[in-house]
Amino acid sequence: MPGNTTENSTENWTTALRYIAGRKAAEESLGFLAHISATVRGTVGAADVVPAAAKACVPFMASAVSLDAPATHSGPVVQSPAEFSAALDGVRALALKGSGPQLVISGHEGTAKQTDPAHLELLREWGADSAVALSLDYRGVPGGHLVLVRGEAHRRGPLGPGDLALVSEVADRIAAFNAFATHAAAGAGR
Repeated sequence: MPGNTTENSTENWTTALRYIAGRKAAEESLGFLAHISATVRGTVGAADVVPAAAKACVPFMASAVSLDAPATHSGPVVQSPAEFSAALDGVRALALKGSGPQLVISGHEGTAKQTDPAHLELLREWGADSAVALSLDYRGVPGGHLVLVRGEAHRRGPLGPGDLALVSEVADRIAAFNAFATHAAAGAGR
């Protein structure tokens, strides 16, 4: 059979394995998002929500996470090994200097156009491989930033477009919680 060569068979198996890996990654991402939603919704103390969400993000989404939620915490809530502290602080500083709601630093081919090469060099000097900082402003309520940093050995590799979509969903949930907590605190003060 001319169509059933070893090369075609290998190509078919490669395609099947990519399909399975893609489906598995999508299922993991949806499960993680459901977990974050349940964490935000189900954590009893308002001051415990942001630390619980940060803890849930490491190691699945990132090697290190920093969350600013001024409604419940006076400073960033950090979940990080010491080796990524410089990267978290540096990316947060870059995000504060920036003008947009999102800062992406990654060598992934799908995010290369969004990445400033000078920022990528800085990030690698700080000992990290990729990072993202998203604004947590929600309907006019300021909320700081969600900063995620991945090391070179992170199992998901550098941050790509699918990761950015997932991180954006996580940021939306934390931002909505922060806005709710801000309004709840303002209502209690009346």
